[in-house]
Amino acid sequence: MKKTKIIATYGPAIDTPAKVERLVAAGVNIFRVNCSYGDPQDFLRSTKTIRTGTKKAPFPVAVLFDISGPKLRLARFDGDLRIKAGEILRITAGKTDKSKQTIAVNHKEIIGSIRKGERVFIDDGNIVFTAINTGRNQATLKAVNGGNIIGGKGINLPDSEIKLPTITAKDRDAIRAAVKAKADYIALSFVRSDNDIKEAQRLIARYGGDQQIIAKLEKKEAIDNLEPIMQVSDGVMIARGDLGVELPFEELPKLQKGIIRLANYYHKPVIVATQMLESMRFSPRATRAEVNDIASAVFDCVDAVMLSAETSTGQFPEKAVRAMERVIIATEQGLTPPNVAMEEHLMRSEIVQAIANAVRESNMICPAKVIFAFTASGFTADMISNLFPPQPIIAMTPNRRVMQRLSLVRGVYPVQVKHPATFRDMLSTIAKLAKQHRLVKTKDRVIVTGGVPFGAHAGTNFMMYYEIGKK
Repeated sequence: MKKTKIIATYGPAIDTPAKVERLVAAGVNIFRVNCSYGDPQDFLRSTKTIRTGTKKAPFPVAVLFDISGPKLRLARFDGDLRIKAGEILRITAGKTDKSKQTIAVNHKEIIGSIRKGERVFIDDGNIVFTAINTGRNQATLKAVNGGNIIGGKGINLPDSEIKLPTITAKDRDAIRAAVKAKADYIALSFVRSDNDIKEAQRLIARYGGDQQIIAKLEKKEAIDNLEPIMQVSDGVMIARGDLGVELPFEELPKLQKGIIRLANYYHKPVIVATQMLESMRFSPRATRAEVNDIASAVFDCVDAVMLSAETSTGQFPEKAVRAMERVIIATEQGLTPPNVAMEEHLMRSEIVQAIANAVRESNMICPAKVIFAFTASGFTADMISNLFPPQPIIAMTPNRRVMQRLSLVRGVYPVQVKHPATFRDMLSTIAKLAKQHRLVKTKDRVIVTGGVPFGAHAGTNFMMYYEIGKK
């Protein structure tokens, strides 16, 4: 059982329950609904297809709504516009007029955000401009290099303070849809500060939801405010597409490792995303560089790696998932987990902390095949996972929402069970799960954590070894 989870993006290439089911069999743990395309009804239909296709999964498969945020784009127009180095381009809050080298933008606030001398990137930074004149409704740009400009391409303003709210009216509708669909996670795009996370949390509560928020790190402002964002979010996604445009690309590897270390320090789930198997959109085989990219993330003990266009519109979605899973499993076999400390500022329970540490220390003396953790809130499973044990963790909880949420946590495979009423009931539940999921053989040792007295819904307060097959 792999410990690093796989997120697949839903789309036309996997738009039936049968296709979703095949991807689950290939190794998907979470499906991402990309809210950049479609409307709330589309998102609800997508979720229904995913839930139908994951009904037979041996462990729960979560749904993540990726809220689009204020994506800055050129307006769409017919054909293209050829720009040479040194030529002038005007972007406007008005109408496109290609004959005058003038192109409209999708948010008028883009114009007001640009100052003279600042850089403007178009098409993921493939064409770079410098602002030579700015006004209320139009900015005049000079091309640093040439290229063909196509309508609808993205705009990045790496030097500008963008005067746009992170959560737009479209995003509020998407958040409401996520709550209605009972999505497990909401990924918030273009986060710039911890206030963006807090606003999203207020909206989710207002709509009656309990979804956890993943902060997408794709803006320079997010990196400047990384620690406050990490503290208030429920996890982070390293979205290397826009981040690699906003910052010099050579800084990305070091930055990625720094973000992962900080996430591990705060014990927050961390996802690495964008172009992990980009070549497999059109090819049945991954490149060696892509294989190493996935392995690097696994070596750093991330919680999940994500596929985007590879599964949503690619020609080989199932092969891409299977390739990613093979790399994860092979890499984890040679992995030496980091020796991390349980930081005092993260302590919610000294007892659970002590038990999580005991699980790790005991493993060094007397290794076990699997860890079985009874947990009401998911906290015990989180704490054990945070110490990177070599075994899979079977998190047993009566709460379905907790079970779904734990689908993202590294090494944790949640199941829904009733709290055991007796000691014998607990051992019977473990034996049943071990047999059902073919986790262990007779006489294998497992570690069990839980709370006594049984039947009283006590918090986690014990750890024990159990030999499968013994009465």
